[in-house]
Amino acid sequence: MALMEELLGIENALAGGSGDQYHRHLDDDAVVIIPGQALSKEDTVAAMQESPGWDEFSITEPRLLELGDDGALLTYRFTGRRGDEQGYEALMSRAYSRSDGAWKLVLHQQTPVQDA
Repeated sequence: MALMEELLGIENALAGGSGDQYHRHLDDDAVVIIPGQALSKEDTVAAMQESPGWDEFSITEPRLLELGDDGALLTYRFTGRRGDEQGYEALMSRAYSRSDGAWKLVLHQQTPVQDA
């Protein structure tokens, strides 16, 4: 499987999943930066357990920068919607590290897209 496909598979599992998916795919020392906060793995898993999840989402405009054999940076545009709420759109940056043959998310950063 190509690296882009593998990492996008993880991204789709995370976007559509629960705290269990984050527990599985985040590195133990991961940092998750969301507007106004920097979360640890434990904080992220707990927050995702409480999240209602996305009713629909899309990942578009993916770009991949390989950082040697065991590192990768994935960026993309995320669009999601919950129920009848207004949609959410953000630019995402995700850094991955491969350890023991598995890709783990080590850094997440998101920037909400402002309406023009």
